[in-house]
Amino acid sequence: MRIGLLIIVAFWFLPVSSQTLQIMGSDEGFLPFYYGNNLNKGILVEVINEFTLETGIAADFRLMPRKRQAWALEEGQANAVFANPLWMPLPDRMHAVGPVLTWRDRVFAQPGRQPDSFDDLQGSICLRKWFVYSDRLERRIGTDLVRHDAYNAQQMLGMFLHKRCDYTVMNEMEFRFLALLVEVDPDRYSTELIVAEWPVYLGILKTEAALIEAAEAFFATHTVDVEAMLPNLPPPDRNVSIQPDK
Repeated sequence: MRIGLLIIVAFWFLPVSSQTLQIMGSDEGFLPFYYGNNLNKGILVEVINEFTLETGIAADFRLMPRKRQAWALEEGQANAVFANPLWMPLPDRMHAVGPVLTWRDRVFAQPGRQPDSFDDLQGSICLRKWFVYSDRLERRIGTDLVRHDAYNAQQMLGMFLHKRCDYTVMNEMEFRFLALLVEVDPDRYSTELIVAEWPVYLGILKTEAALIEAAEAFFATHTVDVEAMLPNLPPPDRNVSIQPDK
């Protein structure tokens, strides 16, 4: 009887383990959640590796520009993506599992400048070029704040650490990860001001019922401890060489 049950269980899980969770990742990176030339490093990469070990379901991250992600889903090049449900490609055709973690864009300030509210922001601020920020912040720019644009997070952090601006806005974990790489204490610059906050889900095509069931079961009991994982992450493939002013 026991052997018969084992055979039934094996056949029950066969359709699941024969599939692959193919997760799209932007080639712009998503530090420190997934990064590397082959998107083989990062917090979410390690979480998905644990998912594979627990479920036996193969999974991989695939480089895919954001503008081609809907095409990749339609063509069968991928079946999943990490995103907020509002910004998922083909949102009507995807099931959102999670939230897996929360993304927060935080204001970081030079030591001695610890604002209690957005009304206290005065001076200069380093931001990502072409990004649109919250109304609370945008109202300060041009009147109380001089905006300095950077093309990427590393450049923006370099400008901030070289004191070219009084404030910057970055994803809190990206800031902390990059600061640790250049041996800077990120807690010196953190404030309580959150510019944006949104939950990140694992979106899976609704046609992948077995993958959805397995992911729902896994993330129902699995907590992503970003703070604990952050110090042990490997460095990016591209060298981070920010040297702050002494």
